[in-house]
Amino acid sequence: MLSNVHVKNFALIDETDIGLAGNLNVLTGETGAGKSILLGAVNLALGARTSRDVIRSGCEFALAELTFTGIGQRAAAAAEELGIDVSDDEIVISRKLMTNGKSIVRINGETMNAAAARSITAELIDIYGQNEHQSLTDTAKHLEIIDRMLGTEAVRLKDLIAEEYGEYSRIRDELDGLENDPALRAREIDRLRAEIDEIERAELKEGEEENLKAERKVLANAGLITEALGSACGYLYNDDGVSDMLSAAIKALGRVGELDENLGGYLDELSDIDSRVSDIYREMEDYLGSMPESTERLNEVDERLDLISRLKLKFGNSVEEIYAFCEANKERLEKLSEFESYVGRLEKDLETAGAKCRQHSLELSKLRKDTAAVLKDQICDALAELNFNKVSFEIGFTEREELHADGLDRAEFLISLNPGEELKSLSKVASGGEMSRIMLAVKSVFARRETIGTLIFDEIDTGISGITAQKVADKLCAIAEEHQVICITHLPQIAAMADSHFCVTKTALDNATKVSVDILDESGILNELGRILGGENPSESVLEAAADIKNDAAARKKEIRSGKNR
Repeated sequence: MLSNVHVKNFALIDETDIGLAGNLNVLTGETGAGKSILLGAVNLALGARTSRDVIRSGCEFALAELTFTGIGQRAAAAAEELGIDVSDDEIVISRKLMTNGKSIVRINGETMNAAAARSITAELIDIYGQNEHQSLTDTAKHLEIIDRMLGTEAVRLKDLIAEEYGEYSRIRDELDGLENDPALRAREIDRLRAEIDEIERAELKEGEEENLKAERKVLANAGLITEALGSACGYLYNDDGVSDMLSAAIKALGRVGELDENLGGYLDELSDIDSRVSDIYREMEDYLGSMPESTERLNEVDERLDLISRLKLKFGNSVEEIYAFCEANKERLEKLSEFESYVGRLEKDLETAGAKCRQHSLELSKLRKDTAAVLKDQICDALAELNFNKVSFEIGFTEREELHADGLDRAEFLISLNPGEELKSLSKVASGGEMSRIMLAVKSVFARRETIGTLIFDEIDTGISGITAQKVADKLCAIAEEHQVICITHLPQIAAMADSHFCVTKTALDNATKVSVDILDESGILNELGRILGGENPSESVLEAAADIKNDAAARKKEIRSGKNR
C-alpha cells in the first residue's frame, strides 16, 4: 500500500507529508483548494510527463516521494528485475523535477529513469480520474479489460498465439516478397553468385586488416627506421661507442679487482651489460637485414587494404559481417535455384503456422467467453448495487476475419439502462455521471482479483447525489476491504465513510498562496462534513446533520465489512 506521500515545492504546495491508512482514505476541500495539485504530485513520482511549470515560484526544483509498504510479489519481481533491493518489503520512489526540465528518479536510492518507475508502479497503484471512464467508450480496450481477468492458462495461450502469429506473419511476408518473374529471378541469381564469388575469392581473415595497417606503417617509414637503426648500431660499436667504453671500464676495474673484493660485483654487472649490448646489436643488425623492399611490398599491402575496404563498403563493416552476408546470399541463392519447391515449403509452413495460431486462438476465445459470462453477472450485480435498476449488461463478441496477435476476438460492452430498450454500445447510451458509476462497477469486480494494492479515485462521483451517492460510497467502502483506496470527493456520503479523512486547504499569507493537507480528528471531520453540507460556517443544525451522516456511515461500514451489506 501507499503508506506515505511527501511533496515539496510543487505548484502551491510548499511542503507536506501525508501518512495514509490501509483502507479508505478520503480527501476533501473547497473547489480549487488544491486536491488536483496533490494528485499531480503523485503522478510526477509515478513517472508521468510533467511540465516544469509545476515547480513552485522562486524554487529550483519540485519533489514528490512515495513510500509503498507490503509491496507484494509482482512489484517485488519488477523491482528485482531492475536490480533494486526490496528485502525489507518496501519501495520508495522519488522524482525531482528541475527548472531546466531535467528530472532525477530514484527507487530505493538507486537512480533510474521514469520508464523504470512506471514499470514498477504499474504493479502498485491504479489511478482513476474524472475522465478515466472514457476507456469504457473505447471498444478497442474492452477485450484488454476482459483479458486482465483471465487466469494463467489464458496467459500461456496469449504468449503462444503472439509467437505463432509472429511466425505466420514472417512466412506470409516472405511469400509476398518473392519475385515471380523468371527473368528478374535469373538476374538476381546472377547477382548473388557474383557477390558470393567476389567474397570467397578474397579469402579474408580475421585480424588481417589490422595486421596490414601495422605493416604498412612500417613500410611507409622504412627509410626513417633504417636510418635510426643504423645510427643506433653505430653508437653501440663504432670507435668510442658504447661497446668500447664498456670494455675500457671493465679493464680499468679488472686492474684493481684483486685489491678490493667488493669490486667483483661491479665487474659482473658490467660484463652482463656488455653481453646484452652485444645481443641487442646483433638483433638490430638482423632486423636491418630483414627489412623488405618497401616499394613493392607497400604496393601489395595497399592493394589488399583497398580490396578489404571495397568489400566492407559493399557487404559489411567487418570480416564477420561480410561472411554473414555471404552466407545469407547462399541461402537466398539456394531458395531461388529451387524456386518451386521452396514456394511449396513456404506455403506448407504458412498453413501449419496458421492452423496452430487459429487453434490456440479458438481455445483462448472459449476462455474469454467463459470469463465474460461470469463477469457479466458480477458487473450486473455491481451495477444494481450502484442504483442502476433493471439494467441489462452484456459482453458481445465478434470474430476477426484474419488471424491476429491478440487472437480472433473482438469484444464490446453493451448496456440497456431501462427495461424494453435494446442493448447498445456504452458510448451511445450512458451519460458522464452514469459512465463513472459503470466504471466503478467494473473496477469493483476487478478489485476482487487484482493484486494491485492501491486504487486512487479522483472525483468519480461527479454528477451523482442522493441514494446513488450513498451506493457509490458503499461500493468504495467494500473495495477498501481488500485494497487501499484513496478517494478525492465532494460528497458527504463518501467522506463520512472514510477510515482516514484529510482536508486540503488553500491559504494566502504575506503575498504567497500555500496549499496544506491535514488529517482530521473527530471534531474536524464533523466540521468538514458540515462545510460540505452547508457552507463555510455551518449552523448547529447542519453540524447535527453531519453527525447523523457520520453515525449512519459507521453503521453501514460495519455491515459492509461484516458481510451483511455487500
